[in-house]
Amino acid sequence: MATVSGFPPHPLGPCSICQDPTAPVEAHSEDYSLPYLGEPPADTRCVVCDRDRLHKRFLKPDIWAAHKAHVRRGGYASDVRRPEIVRELDAFRKAWRNGETLELSQLRPRIVPADAWWERLTTDPSSLTSAESRPRP
Repeated sequence: MATVSGFPPHPLGPCSICQDPTAPVEAHSEDYSLPYLGEPPADTRCVVCDRDRLHKRFLKPDIWAAHKAHVRRGGYASDVRRPEIVRELDAFRKAWRNGETLELSQLRPRIVPADAWWERLTTDPSSLTSAESRPRP
């Protein structure tokens, strides 16, 4: 059901990336042109996954890579408040920048499909201006 503005009502969790059941989420879509249709991939994301990680992936691909690895191991975005998690992710980022791999320990049971939409996102900045990246009606 759409609100008066044409946008959907405030969504309920969990975050579509980290699956944190307690994080406040916001609706997100790849196309906000009017009339807003709310077509997939319209979903819900917590602020950390959306604003602090996904949208900054072009400037900080190492942080995005670490975040994806953290989510694959069952990590929630809210875990990044814990000092031991911060240390693990810093070590992962350092290894990633050096072309090395570092396995993170499992936090929660989680199976991420290989074709998860957020796993397939590019970190290539040229995609931001490419007409092929987001065709408009």
